[in-house]
Amino acid sequence: MTAQNKETYLESMNEEYKQKHYPEGSVFKAHKKAMKGVNAGLGLFFMGAFLAGSIAGLVWSINRTLEIIRDKEENMLGVGIGISVFFLLLVAVFGVAVFFITKDIRKTVDDWIRVAAKAGGLEEQEIREFDKQAMGSDSLILNHLGKLKSFTTGQKRGILTRDYICLYGGNMPCVLKLSRLTQAYIKDNTYYVKVGKTRKQAHYLTIHLMTEDKKTAWAETSREAARALQEELESRCPGIDTAGGSVLPG
Repeated sequence: MTAQNKETYLESMNEEYKQKHYPEGSVFKAHKKAMKGVNAGLGLFFMGAFLAGSIAGLVWSINRTLEIIRDKEENMLGVGIGISVFFLLLVAVFGVAVFFITKDIRKTVDDWIRVAAKAGGLEEQEIREFDKQAMGSDSLILNHLGKLKSFTTGQKRGILTRDYICLYGGNMPCVLKLSRLTQAYIKDNTYYVKVGKTRKQAHYLTIHLMTEDKKTAWAETSREAARALQEELESRCPGIDTAGGSVLPG
């Protein structure tokens, strides 16, 4: 891949990008803010509304079941119990969802750093060092997808620094140390979409990284962006396995 083409997918960190995406000069401060943002608020609102509705349904179904018992309508008792169990399950599901959304919203920057350290098999100080390096002019922005597809999929751009790489799989920044990387594979993932009365297979590519201690990070990507990253990692991490740029089954 030519240097000019590579720059499309590996863009140097610049002040404009930092001001837009990391105004406080920190990956994890930006992540904390995002977790408290509009999407999190809407998610909490809707889950809370569903939880309230489920609780109301549970109370109604229990009262109805008690009425059935009081009126000795044995033939309807099973229906009443079944409806009560259904609403109880909904309360449990939405209750757990609200708990985890609230838990994430309450996390501090230090909490997110601890989460990232555990996920990447690193010390908290190493994550803080990555956070400092990420804002340097020598770090690279990883443009995995075009702007439109990034918007529709929610895939955030990663960051490659002198010593670390950060990919956003599942919207969480996952940081790995370059010196520990052993694999960088392109994988073809499949899922099914319903078209009319049939289910059709669809595909998307991801870049998967793995370290010597089996810690992983991934991000959705285009083939060209993945190859650019693989070539960059090959130059920095001697011996890293990229399967020759082949696309492997997910």
